[in-house]
Amino acid sequence: MCNRVVLDLDNVVFDFDGAFCKKFGWENRELVCLEHRYPDRADEIELFVQNPATYGKLDVLSLGTQIAKYCDENGMSTTFVSNRAMSAERITGIELKKNKIPFFSYSVGRESESPKLARIAEIAPLFVVDDMLRVAEGCADISIPCFLVDQPWNFKENLHPLIYRITTFSEFLEKFDQLTRVFV
Repeated sequence: MCNRVVLDLDNVVFDFDGAFCKKFGWENRELVCLEHRYPDRADEIELFVQNPATYGKLDVLSLGTQIAKYCDENGMSTTFVSNRAMSAERITGIELKKNKIPFFSYSVGRESESPKLARIAEIAPLFVVDDMLRVAEGCADISIPCFLVDQPWNFKENLHPLIYRITTFSEFLEKFDQLTRVFV
């Protein structure tokens, strides 16, 4: 059985949306695109997203951290794959180490030559944990199960059978157990 897993960083391990909302407001959280939430502040939003300091001030989320630690304790190799700005590459490694979040490697870059789904497909993980519905659906389309961390911007009824919506670590464990029984 494959021992590689992929986790997203923002809104899975680190609370990017919380930091964003503290700065810009809590309205329109059902919209995934930040610039669509506040179209008149697009330039300011871009500066916030590109600023490496933004990523050094994020709170740690227990769900993603627990999943990363569980994977490490159970012999799985975690790669973090994120669309956060390339300018945040260095601070990402610093924050993962500072917060004692185990990982094998990490990859950032929304400007990357290799889009996130292509990077995930190349790794061919056992599963993915993400907050973006389009990533979850893209993974399911290539037969990679995805645990979708419940967020206001990713609600959809009738999810693909390889997408497992989770809000707690115990839900992850329950659904992971179901998933591994399918592959055994």
